[in-house]
Amino acid sequence: MIKAVIIGTSHMHVNEIALYITECPDMELLGTSDVPSMVEKIPALRYTPEWNLQNVKDNYCKNVYDDYKKMLDEIKPDIAFILTENAQKSEVVEECAKRMVNVCIEKPIAVSLDEAKKIKASVHKYGIEAVVNWPVAWRPYLYKLKAALDSKVVGEPIKLRYINGHTGPLGKGAKHRGVSANAEEMTDEQRSKTWWYQQGRGGGVYLDICCYGCYFSRWIMGDSAQSIISMGANLNTPFGDTDDNFGAMVKYDGKMAVLEGTWTTPRAVIPSGPMVLCTDGVITCTGGAENAPDVKAYDIFGDEVEIPDSVLDESMKNMPCHYSKHIKDGADIFEMLTLDANMDIMAILDAAMKSSISGKEEKINA
Repeated sequence: MIKAVIIGTSHMHVNEIALYITECPDMELLGTSDVPSMVEKIPALRYTPEWNLQNVKDNYCKNVYDDYKKMLDEIKPDIAFILTENAQKSEVVEECAKRMVNVCIEKPIAVSLDEAKKIKASVHKYGIEAVVNWPVAWRPYLYKLKAALDSKVVGEPIKLRYINGHTGPLGKGAKHRGVSANAEEMTDEQRSKTWWYQQGRGGGVYLDICCYGCYFSRWIMGDSAQSIISMGANLNTPFGDTDDNFGAMVKYDGKMAVLEGTWTTPRAVIPSGPMVLCTDGVITCTGGAENAPDVKAYDIFGDEVEIPDSVLDESMKNMPCHYSKHIKDGADIFEMLTLDANMDIMAILDAAMKSSISGKEEKINA
């Protein structure tokens, strides 16, 4: 049995991770601990760190620690799932690495490329394994899109278009997997005190949503991204010091990616999901992320083209299942969840954030 712990309840994805661990027959959740934050406490409304911790305790793991380091020392887990504020990740990874505990970091790997390099250094110094969990890695329709691209049914990919959005992690009507209810109504003052709306803690639309565009850029367009130009803006959340909308363009040799994200409009009402323009047509996601998504391909005359189906192994259900198969059977970790791929993703994201500040095209240097 793989011994697992959760470190950090700042990210609401902790609720689904806890659910998936407890559903995994080869993994056991033995402890949970939040990590002290410098942000001001607010009432324990749904999806806030205090609420997340109580939800995990009530439903998945009664064993809650005040000190995550003590938890690591006493439980000696095989893997720690890290769901802290983005700004805390490198410090927590180092503490795990010193104790020879493997880590699964919730996306993105870090708050910046420099912090990601610290994580990589800790991983290599102590010889642990680090993986990064991406919710989109467990969406079957995206592998149908990738299979269509790999089969070249409409030629070579030349332009990726991706848009994604919601009303903010704690915005109006926000709902996250692992919990059946929507976020409770919060005041703007309450939201302003959460880490999501504070640049210094790793909040904002870039680290929350642009990271997905960078993921798809690396997965679909390859690892040869050259430069990026980006613009972010705070259009509808003046109580925070973070951008809530962005647009970016990534340059490759002979191809490009156009990425957009928003914290002001939910993906249920925008055409969410990747679209890939190819030399002989287009492959696109249909239905939106919330409405039975599927994948279609069309040639340049608008006629639908048959595409191959894609069947995923049961281990691609979620990260605990995937990691368990990796440990039990020696199966490879899916490329996009590996440390190396995530250094590439972070390089694109880091350059995007720098470009939004400089107003200039920024080179992408992994």
